Amino acid sequence: MAKNLNEISQYLKNLNFKKKRFGGIDEIDVWNKIDKLNAEYKELYQIQQVKIETLEERLNGK
Repeated sequence: MAKNLNEISQYLKNLNFKKKRFGGIDEIDVWNKIDKLNAEYKELYQIQQVKIETLEERLNGK
């Protein structure tokens, strides 16, 4: 999983979608990649939340 926004950015730059036989892109593939991207952002958000909570605890002397 992504450790920072640069890794997510790199993922997006290299993102390719499966093509259908008769024009367009595979909708299921698009939704799968959107789900993966969402999971990456969620995990990165959770990591940042833990860092913020840890810093707050240190500042409050806990």
